[in-house]
Amino acid sequence: MPLPKPKQSDVDKMEQKIPTQPIIDFASNDYLGLARCKNQHALVQSAYNNICSNTNVQHQPTLGSAGSRLLSGDSKLARSLELQLANIHNRQASLLFNSGYDANLSILSSLPYNEDDCIVMDELVHNSLVMGIRMSRLNKKRVVMFKHNDVNDLKRVLEKVASRPVSSTLVVVESVYSMDGDVAPLKEILELAKEYNVGVMVDEAHGLGVYGKTNLHDLKSNINNVDCNDHTTNIEETTRGGTGVLAALNLEHHSSLFCSIHTFGKAAGCHGAVVAGSNTLISYLVNYARPFVYSTALPTHSLVTIQQSYESMMGNVGEDRRKKVFQLVRLFREKMLDGIDILKQEYSNSDFELLPSPSPIQAIVVPGNEQCISVCQYLRNTGNLDVYPIRSPTVTKGKERIRIILHSHNTENEVNELTTMIIQSLRKLMSNTNDKKLISKL
Repeated sequence: MPLPKPKQSDVDKMEQKIPTQPIIDFASNDYLGLARCKNQHALVQSAYNNICSNTNVQHQPTLGSAGSRLLSGDSKLARSLELQLANIHNRQASLLFNSGYDANLSILSSLPYNEDDCIVMDELVHNSLVMGIRMSRLNKKRVVMFKHNDVNDLKRVLEKVASRPVSSTLVVVESVYSMDGDVAPLKEILELAKEYNVGVMVDEAHGLGVYGKTNLHDLKSNINNVDCNDHTTNIEETTRGGTGVLAALNLEHHSSLFCSIHTFGKAAGCHGAVVAGSNTLISYLVNYARPFVYSTALPTHSLVTIQQSYESMMGNVGEDRRKKVFQLVRLFREKMLDGIDILKQEYSNSDFELLPSPSPIQAIVVPGNEQCISVCQYLRNTGNLDVYPIRSPTVTKGKERIRIILHSHNTENEVNELTTMIIQSLRKLMSNTNDKKLISKL
């Protein structure tokens, strides 16, 4: 059977040459730099060595768990970590998964089981959430999208759903969206869900480690006019930072919060994910979530790495690195907004745009796949800057963008160089475009 041709938007990163010199990271999701931190590696190895040398351990840790959690892959360490994570995220229980993708597939493929159930999703939710629904028994007609982050449109949809026979309804959103970098109005969404007596599932993949109770100001700041000096807060020793947007907004105990998913492959700098929710939900997933039931469990080393990542994210290391990240976010936005304004003054037909985002995910709209690719190639080849184009149909046609991720391991000089080169490349693009238009008229 012949394989289908890949879509134009598909990026085969395996075809890209491995750089011969260090490339400046503006692409990975390692927001706090924990994945590359030598001190973090040492902490993990030390904790792992302590477990391996403990003669009281009945079964010595192996390189792999060698079985699913329901068979030989379970362990006291996994169970104690789940209890710890449930406590951290202020829920009754939690369940570990091998990835955030597995966690989302598990919930949405197994939960909707009545023909009258309904799923209401933000139109920009991650592919894993969409695929989870496709794997479920739910009729496609029972899945309704609402406009991105639009609470009024969500209300319209919930009113429509309420007018039909429905067993139960689940609203599915993310806390921080990976392509736009914007933050969901979670408080308004949860309050509206309470009004209509429905539950809300929140994917915190890009919120974990980045936001928390200690940096609420970074969540609420006026992203287009930020006073860089007006961002201080008193951090109490008993307050844990970095546990997500729900924690920052004090919404973890909200009656409409059905569950939250916290992915470790981003700011936590490791691998896996956890679903935090009620005892009933976790018990249900243990028995019915296929990606959990039929996957080999995470090995001991992964469990230790997750544990140490939370220690760092919630401690002084995480606090210091979050401050650094958001200083760079403010610097980047200030420089880019000024540069784009100048371009618009120079070229009246300039349609470049910096999307509104308070998070480390920043996106510059460069309409057209070819133009977006050419800018990224210029940045990589000329500036040794690791950036990638996000092309249609991954994003809406005309909204192709350069996706920039800012990290604690980036420097102010690197950010200044990045913004300068982006403006240079956009100016060249406009000059070439205008020259072509002029030639075509001759």
